[in-house]
Amino acid sequence: MTRRERILATVNHERPDRIPTAVTGRPEVSRALMEHFGVDNMGEVSRILGADGWGGASLGIDFPDFKRRANGTIEGDFPYAGSDMILQDEITFEDEWGVVRRVGSNGKYVEWVTGPLANAEDPDEWDFPSIDRIIDDGTLAARVKELKEQDLFVGGGCSMPFKTAWELRGLENLLADYVTNPAFVEKLYDKIFELYGEILARLVEAGVDHVGFGGDIAMQDRIIMGPDRWRAIDKPRIKAVFDRCRAINPDIHLKIHSDGNLWAIMEDLIEIGFDIIDPIQPECMDPVEVKKAYGDRI
Repeated sequence: MTRRERILATVNHERPDRIPTAVTGRPEVSRALMEHFGVDNMGEVSRILGADGWGGASLGIDFPDFKRRANGTIEGDFPYAGSDMILQDEITFEDEWGVVRRVGSNGKYVEWVTGPLANAEDPDEWDFPSIDRIIDDGTLAARVKELKEQDLFVGGGCSMPFKTAWELRGLENLLADYVTNPAFVEKLYDKIFELYGEILARLVEAGVDHVGFGGDIAMQDRIIMGPDRWRAIDKPRIKAVFDRCRAINPDIHLKIHSDGNLWAIMEDLIEIGFDIIDPIQPECMDPVEVKKAYGDRI
C-alpha cells in the first residue's frame, strides 16, 4: 500500500497492511530528531522513520488593521513564535484576532492575557470578520490535487468554535455566559460558525479528504461546559456545518480533535458524523474500551 492508500483504508474501516503512523513534535524535539538523523527538515525525518503522509490545506482570513499595526516577532519554542505580531513588550503580544498572550517563564508555552470581547456586553462590539474577508486566491483545488499527487492524505480544518470564543471572550467569562447569558454565546457562535462553515465548505469543494474542528472541549474527567450545555448550544451548529459539507461530498471524512474525556458525548459526536476522533487521550479514555464500544463507527 502507498502512504495515502494506507490511511484511506484505515478511515474506511478496511484492514491496512500496517498501522498508519505520523511524526510531530515540539520545536526542541524536532530539532533533536533532525540533528540525530543529519537532515534539515521534518519531512525527511518522517521518511526515514517510515511515517505516512498527511497534508494540510487552508484558507486565510484578512485582518487589514492587524497588518497595519504588526510591528515585530518574538523568537522561541512557544506557539506563535516567529509570526508577525503586535508587540506590547518583549514577552507580550497581540495576534490578528486581537487576543493578547504572554510567553511563560519557561519560554515554551503562552498564557492568555485578554481578548477583544473580554469586557463586552454584546459580541457586536468587536468587528468580527465576515465571509467576504476569507482569502481565496483560486488555487486551493490545485494545491489539494498537488498534495494528493504527493501521496498525502489531505485535510483542512478550523479552530474549535469554543476555543475561538473563549480566546476572544476569556474562558471564565464564556463559561459564565453559558449559564447566565447564553444569548451572548449563541450570538458569538453564529458569527464564528458562519465564517468557519464557509471555510470548511470551500475546502470540501476543493477536494480534501477530511475536514474538522480542533480545540479542546474536555478536561481530564468531563466536558468543559457540561454535556447538556454543549448539546444545546454547540452540537446543532456543528451538525449544520457538517451537514453542509456532506451535501457537497457525501464521502467526506469528518475529524474532531480534543484532548480530555469525551465519553459523555461520544454518541453525539458519531451522530453528527465524526468518523475520526483524535487523540483518544489514554489518561482519560481507555483506547481499548473506546474501540470495543465505537470501533465499528469511528
